[in-house]
Amino acid sequence: MAKLLTLSIHEARTLAVNSQLLGTSTSFTGAEGARKVIEHLGYVQIDTISVVARAHHHVLWSRVEGYQEAHLKALEESRAVFEYWAHAAAYLPMADYRFSLCRKEEFLNGKAFWFEKDHQLAGHVLDRIRREGPLMSKDFKADSPARPGGNGMDWSRNPYNLALRQLFMEGRIMVAGRRGFQKTYGLPHDILPSGIDKKLPARDAYIRYLIARDIRAHGLVKASEIGYLLRNIQPALKDGLADMLAAGELISARVEGQGDTLYYLHRGALEQLSQPRPPARLHILSPFDNLVIQRKRLEELFGFSYTLECYTPAAKRRVGYFGLPLLYGNSFVGQLDAKADRKSRCLYINNLVLEAGELREETEAELVKSLGKFMAFNGCRSIRLMPSAARQLSPEMQALMSKQYFH
Repeated sequence: MAKLLTLSIHEARTLAVNSQLLGTSTSFTGAEGARKVIEHLGYVQIDTISVVARAHHHVLWSRVEGYQEAHLKALEESRAVFEYWAHAAAYLPMADYRFSLCRKEEFLNGKAFWFEKDHQLAGHVLDRIRREGPLMSKDFKADSPARPGGNGMDWSRNPYNLALRQLFMEGRIMVAGRRGFQKTYGLPHDILPSGIDKKLPARDAYIRYLIARDIRAHGLVKASEIGYLLRNIQPALKDGLADMLAAGELISARVEGQGDTLYYLHRGALEQLSQPRPPARLHILSPFDNLVIQRKRLEELFGFSYTLECYTPAAKRRVGYFGLPLLYGNSFVGQLDAKADRKSRCLYINNLVLEAGELREETEAELVKSLGKFMAFNGCRSIRLMPSAARQLSPEMQALMSKQYFH
């Protein structure tokens, strides 16, 4: 029996970072580059928080040279991507559309999306979209009764808005586009490109898709990390992994310091480790970046304990409201709490917390360089270092930043 492969923690982290397109010299540019990134990662999470650029744009900017928000808009309009649910609301590749039908089928067959279904109301909403064409949620406000003694009910819990969400999860309506950040819903046959495969995959094909997608995007994964937050798939995943191992499509390995836990990876992945490494870059990542979204994996594989503290009471925050992970090479070196003031076009660095207490000289220089790029990405013209952040940088770097980026 062949000896089980064991990877060093450095090798495992390198595979993970490279597979996330954050550690290689591969160049992605423009809308086409953004499409390739989304197809490689499998999805990019959509989030509403806009303290800095929203998550879906931030994730793409971290991987696409010269990324602009117009690139994602172009992909939406050309139907190269579509919106649906991964572990959360996300942009997915249109090439993978048929695999979204498995989840939609569950909702069509009775599953409710956090609330009970109202079939009569859903029928009314669907009829209006059929008659009038694509509609936004606000187009149904006139249909909704006002709350006695108030200014109308909470729209997020309004029955019409809930009906739209349920129809969306069932796949009976799709996001046709956005006006600002507001979704417009239409019928799938009016939105889907011609020739798209709309055949529901067999269960085993869907499981193989999840396995292949997540290993491609993450390099190496435990069985429990595949299909993040999807329920009732572990028995099928176990069978799928066994079949793919037996066929030689995958190999399994242990990782140094992870005990007997098995990780799964594509056979060709090890070739990455022998490739020349480009100079390390410092990435300012979104809290919803695909690399960091599985917090347990992040701590086990990278030794990085991360909590997004916007949901934490202010008095208990260690970093700040919107801490952004800092990745240098294949290690996380800290977090910074930032806010883009669009009116003054100033990027405020409210806090900087470092994992090792300080940055090496080359890492600090890379951080300053990355801050300049992040400032421009957020539409800002200057950076303001608040005292708690400034104290973490050397006097030389503070002087450099003052010269290049300060008011």
